[in-house]
Amino acid sequence: MIRSLVSLTVFFVLMGFALPSQAQQIEGVAPDNTVTCSFNFSAGSGDKLLKFCVTVNGNITQLETPAGQEFIEKGTFGEGYGICNETPATVYSDYAGDGDSGNWNPPTTLSSSATSVKIARTTSDGIWTLTQTFTLDKATPAVKIAMALKNNTLATRKAYLVRYADVDAAGGSTNDFDGTANSAFGWNSTTGVLDGAGLMLKNTGARWSFTNGFGETTFHGPNPCAFENNWPGHIVMNTDGSIVLVYADNIGAGKTKTATMVYRGM
Repeated sequence: MIRSLVSLTVFFVLMGFALPSQAQQIEGVAPDNTVTCSFNFSAGSGDKLLKFCVTVNGNITQLETPAGQEFIEKGTFGEGYGICNETPATVYSDYAGDGDSGNWNPPTTLSSSATSVKIARTTSDGIWTLTQTFTLDKATPAVKIAMALKNNTLATRKAYLVRYADVDAAGGSTNDFDGTANSAFGWNSTTGVLDGAGLMLKNTGARWSFTNGFGETTFHGPNPCAFENNWPGHIVMNTDGSIVLVYADNIGAGKTKTATMVYRGM
């Protein structure tokens, strides 16, 4: 564990990023925080079923795949996104039922159809605009997500972008969690009385300067500026935990950088 945490610290120093733990989580809840489904999507049946919904803010608060395996609509309904602006150190997050940072403008629905929805949201200080596109992939099946982060200022800024989910797999609140350079996943193994099930969040686009997945030791969403605080440096076992996929990079003045990923069963 120590070697893993040291390696992560060395990486950020070499890339010129401040250590994420230097920023603090902002307390507060925006008035439009919600777990309510506003956009519903479904395809297939049985082992090919994919059913999910998206809130007006761009959270997935229900995700079932295959039939009978619900991963998010349990407990806190925790799923969503976070941004860390490195300088000045500022956190923006919205994790649906697990709360938000309270410093967002209301969302704008840019488009919606039977298979996709596009939602934009700007931070209340005007620095960042996050535009999210959710698409139903019937063939895989999977939920495709494109998270386009725009720097609205006149200077290059360093940002961390995270996607988080409180995964409860195979009917249990205690699961196993882990991550790789391109993915994070939570699961329960098959036993004599239980079919195993899991959910993977996988990067499918170009990697940022830093891209990595983590299993977290808590079901709460991370501080985007200190995402490694709940990662023990190894697999998380038999815990009510969560998954996090993290991106970090410099974003130029007026420029946009996009992270693309999918949720799919495993």
